[in-house]
Amino acid sequence: MDQAGASKRSTRRSNAVLVKPPQPTTKRGQDTRERLKLSLNILLQTRSYHEIGIRDITEKADLPIGVFYRYFQGKADITQEILEEILSNFVSKVVGRSKGGKEITAIHYANQCMVALYSENPGAMRCLLEVRERGTPFENMWRRLTLDWNLRIAASIKNQFPGSDEDGATYVALAYGLAGTVDNFLFEYYVQKNSTLRVAYPYDEAVAGFLTTLWYRTLYLKNPPAKFNELRPELSLFRIIKAEKVIRTRGI
Repeated sequence: MDQAGASKRSTRRSNAVLVKPPQPTTKRGQDTRERLKLSLNILLQTRSYHEIGIRDITEKADLPIGVFYRYFQGKADITQEILEEILSNFVSKVVGRSKGGKEITAIHYANQCMVALYSENPGAMRCLLEVRERGTPFENMWRRLTLDWNLRIAASIKNQFPGSDEDGATYVALAYGLAGTVDNFLFEYYVQKNSTLRVAYPYDEAVAGFLTTLWYRTLYLKNPPAKFNELRPELSLFRIIKAEKVIRTRGI
């Protein structure tokens, strides 16, 4: 290794922080920390996680690059914090809903929250899904959150069928299957911006209604109550046929 190369590597390492910096105690420090997180979140809307560097984040925040390391260990540290906050807020919102009411109402509310999660954070959700592979910094977080979420869904499904003799693993498998279907659909719709899906369901509430119908049919082997469909014209057979005609006409 030549001396210039060694010097360059040494300079890079000097920027690294081995221990996560403590939370700032001043409002100015707290605002700066949030400013860095907001800047990364904005960058994630249009760029891959792997394409973003620390300098990109600080330039977006209009801050010197050295300021970053007063608040975060590195890119993985700040990214994980953003993702955990987004997902924790989502879970709190769903869990915080008052109990009671009809099953269709609870299912629909959960799907509305899922739609909001993806529609408001498409870049963060792409980041989460593109770096969840084994060995990435977010693997353990993703597995933990996914397991907790699906165990919660499984418990909810089991409570709705108290006379069933199915074991717990069956409900967990059902939860993973349903949740995975929803995740894949929302990823295609909001992250990949699939034009075919957007013709069929052109706005957020239509998406939530469609997913609610899928859930309900899978769980209860029947269509949602008539009143639900009356309030959701986008779910009618006519709406689906019309969308298919538009797709064929446009050659999508």
